[in-house]
Amino acid sequence: MFCSQCGKNNLQTAKFCTQCGNVLLQSDSLPIVDTVAEHMDSAPISHHRNQIPIPPGIGGWSWGAFIFGWFWAVCNKTWIGLLALLPGVGFIMHIILGFKGREWAWQNDQWESVEHFQKVQRRWSQWGVGIVLLFIGFFVLMIFLSTSTTYWFNSTNTVRL
Repeated sequence: MFCSQCGKNNLQTAKFCTQCGNVLLQSDSLPIVDTVAEHMDSAPISHHRNQIPIPPGIGGWSWGAFIFGWFWAVCNKTWIGLLALLPGVGFIMHIILGFKGREWAWQNDQWESVEHFQKVQRRWSQWGVGIVLLFIGFFVLMIFLSTSTTYWFNSTNTVRL
């Protein structure tokens, strides 16, 4: 039996730890799995985490999780989101993160309040949508410049007879 205070391995019948003197509890009176699960910060798959209730307004689509994928997952301790790094699975995982990401983030982190959670996730979404709009603007500008440049070269290099 291991001491909960110092970790020393003692005889199964011992009442006290031979190293620190701590009172040893019998294994049936202290389930080790439940004790460890209560103190874990963020287990990738945890029965304890899955029982955290999801308040109204937490669920829904997450643009931040969809756009940033694995980076969002690491910052929100949603380790399953690292599957977005795998070829062939990545885009599908981005979609799944978009649908389930907010719920998983709520379950995997300690938030001060629902308002705090909403504020953080809103910021992720604002950055994600902003970056997408920036890329769209860039591509529209590139298409415009490429067509106008082609027109300019064609109009100046014509030979008139």
